[in-house]
Formats: sequence, C-alpha cells, structure tokens
Amino acid sequence: MPDHALEPIFHPRGIALVGVPSSDGVPGAGGGSSGFLSSLIEQGFGEKGGLYPVNPKATEIRGLKCYPTLLDTPDPVDHVISLIPARAVPTLVDQAIQKKVRSIHFFTAGFSETGDPEMAKMEQEVIGKLKAAGIRAVGPNCMGLYVPSERIAFMNGFPKESGNVMMISQSGANAGDVVHGLGRRGVRFSKVVSFGNGIDIRAHDLFDYAAADPETEVITAYIEGVQDGRKMFEAVKAAARVKPVILLKGGLTSAGARAAHSHTGSLAGSIDIFEALCRQTGAMRAETMDDLHDLVVAVNTSVKRVRGRGVALIVGGGGFAVLSSDAIATAGLEVPPTPDETKRLLNEFIPVAGTSVNNPIDTNMGTPDVALKTLRIVAAAPTNDVVIAAPNIGQRAVQGAPDPDTEERERQIREQIKTSIDTYKQTQDETGIPIVALLRDRSARPEMLDLFQQEAYAAGIAAYPTVARAARAIALMLKWRERREGLPAVL
Repeated sequence: MPDHALEPIFHPRGIALVGVPSSDGVPGAGGGSSGFLSSLIEQGFGEKGGLYPVNPKATEIRGLKCYPTLLDTPDPVDHVISLIPARAVPTLVDQAIQKKVRSIHFFTAGFSETGDPEMAKMEQEVIGKLKAAGIRAVGPNCMGLYVPSERIAFMNGFPKESGNVMMISQSGANAGDVVHGLGRRGVRFSKVVSFGNGIDIRAHDLFDYAAADPETEVITAYIEGVQDGRKMFEAVKAAARVKPVILLKGGLTSAGARAAHSHTGSLAGSIDIFEALCRQTGAMRAETMDDLHDLVVAVNTSVKRVRGRGVALIVGGGGFAVLSSDAIATAGLEVPPTPDETKRLLNEFIPVAGTSVNNPIDTNMGTPDVALKTLRIVAAAPTNDVVIAAPNIGQRAVQGAPDPDTEERERQIREQIKTSIDTYKQTQDETGIPIVALLRDRSARPEMLDLFQQEAYAAGIAAYPTVARAARAIALMLKWRERREGLPAVL
C-alpha cells in the first residue's frame, strides 16, 4: 500500500538499535534472552537489510559492528529502536532528523505516563520535532513491531512465517503472549504493533491501516485507554465493515483502571461505553484474553460457519458429559436430544453396555473407521449445528508400545493426529457441519497437543482445551453474527 502513511514503517531498509546493551540476548548476562537485537538476528533481518547496534562503550555486539552514535551508522537507516533513558531522547531525535530516518520506536519509558510535568513537556517537544520532520513515532513505552515478512520481531521465538492476522496492542507483554499462544495453535500474523502511550501513532491510525492492508484478513486488538474517541469509533467501524474485528479492553474495573493508568497513563472507559462501541461498529467483544485467542481461531476455521445453537458432543465418560452439557447450556447453546433415527444408526455398531447414544454421546470412537462413521451420522442429524468431539492422540492410540518414550510411540501419535484431522475434515466437507476438536487427552505430551492444534488449524478445524471455551467461542460468534445484521458479510 504505497499510498498509506504508515506503510513505510513496516518496510525499513536498515534498523539501528540505539543504546542496545552488549548483553542483548545473552542468557544470564543481564540482557535477558529475548532482547531486540537477538530477536532481529533470530528472524534473519540482517540477511536482507542493515542491522546496526549503537553503543559508545562497545565495538561489537553479537558479531555485529557497533557504532558510537546513530550518525555513525551506514545509510540508509529507516527505523530506529530507542533503548536509551528518557532524558537522552531529545539528542537522539535531533540525530534521527539529521539522519533522515522514517520512524522511531521508543521502547524508552518515563514520559507523560509518570505524571511528571517536566517529562510530559519533553514528550510534547519531542513529538513536535518528529512531526515537523515527517518522522513517525511508535510508543513510547512499548515493544514496537513484529513483521514476519520483513523478518522483524521484538521477542525471541516468534514464528517466521507470515499469516492473515494483525494485532494492535497497547501492551507489549500482551502482544507477545498473543503471538506465542496463538502461534502454538497454528495462527500466523501479518503484523503486530505494540504502540504503548501512542504519542504519535495511535490505535485509530493502526485500525485504518489494518482495514486497508491486503495481507491482513482478521484484526484483533488489546486496548487500555482510547485516545481521540470519535476517530477511534470511526476507524473501528470502517474496519469492521470489511474484516472481522476482535477487541479486548483492559481497565474496565476500578482496579484495572488504576493499573492501566500506571502502565501507559491511560484513562479507562466504562463497560457500557465499550460494549456500545462494539455493538454499533459490528466488532466482536472479547471479555478475556482467552476469548481473544479463541475467537481468532474461530474466525479462521469452520467455527465461522456455525449457524445455530444445537451442539452434539461426542466424549467418553458419563460424568464429564454431564459437566460438559452444563458448560454448553451456560454459554447459551443447546444440547438437543439425539433423534430416534440417529440413535438407530449409531446402535448398529456402538455397543449398548457402557455407552450412550443420547446427546451427549458417551462412546470411544476407537478406530478411524468407527470415528468416521460416528461423526458422519451425528453431523447429519437435523438437530445439530456443530459437533464437538475428542480425538485420541495420546497413550490410548499406542497401547502395547514397550516404552512410552520411544520414537515408535511418537510416530504412532503423529499418525493418529493426521488420521483424526483427516476424519474431522472429511466429515465437515461432506456434511457442511463444523467439527470442533476437544483436546481432552491428558496422556499426550504438550508438544503433541500443539502439533495437533497446528495441523487442525491448517485444515480449518478449530481445537479448544475445554468444552466451556469451545462453547463460549461458538456462542460469541453467533452473537457477533446477529449484531452484524445489515452489515456486509466479512466471513
């Protein structure tokens, strides 16, 4: 998008890190294990653009030549990451203007959010100079940019592959948690921006960009304080007309508001006002971080196609089925009785003893053939709009293996994962009914559960850790679709 004002900040030809410690990214050396330089090296930014540490006390950091000042770095430097104390920022800004940089990310904190009038005045002077020079500012007090297509990241361990989700966050820690958490579930990102105090680039600017960005299909955001309320409303409204928008607001309680004010200097709004914003713009409201994660998965998988409240649940264990039914009903969904014809078809191959074909269906789907037959019959029932089923991906899949830690066991689990996902996908492709995977198997190692989630997501299958979270995600999607009546379809 060459015409959008924010486009250049996402495509720097060179990045300078001013004030980077010599221990950046070195575990146990005082620099932590996820510094900015370390993250950029891990992503491979230096292979495509200039990467320049600036520290007058060092000549080399992480194998890269270190420069005494920004002015000593080679040209071009389009983006600067400021890691210096707040009182040293005015000098850096003067150098950035002389260097003709495009943007500065202020990891630096200690400005107006401190409540100190002197620092607030300095902040205004700094932003005034930057605006006059045409330099955009991200922050202060934030983690900045993650752009996988450009090999830019602000934490170690971020996926290198690009995706379709843009995250807008006032909090760097929350942004990092979203990337790591959803990354383990298979989600990939077009861009993530942690914008902190927003002295220049604010939330409404980023919504405007995300709405127009061809790489972004889903927009999600964590917001503490809303700056320029009318502009924010209009930007969210415009974005929600063309793409799914998922919003999580922090600081809606008195305790959260105090924390938000000390964090970014933000003033919180009321729950009613934020709910009204979501309702009037057509955005989804996530009440918790779990909601945000689960809704991102929902809009990118077959859950987005759920049209009604009828849920069929296929699990083993009567007590678990009872609690699961309660969770589904609590979310505002229904667990309709199994139709007589569906019971008859299931009873042809499911033994009566120790099982139940009344919804929730208490049976172990066992072999792939039995699983496929069960899912097909249940999904075809006229009462069911979605099926939640627990696959076997752990110890039960490999009974008889002599050693639970052998390569053979892992191979069998991987095979079981592929078979389960193929079965789910085949069923929903044939019936048009979304199939949701419940990650109930506690005998599988965490990395195997992550692998299942990633493979399922790639196949368009949503996976959730509990029935309650799956049901809530489905219910929130239905609520969102109802409130969007009259707006253009975006899914």
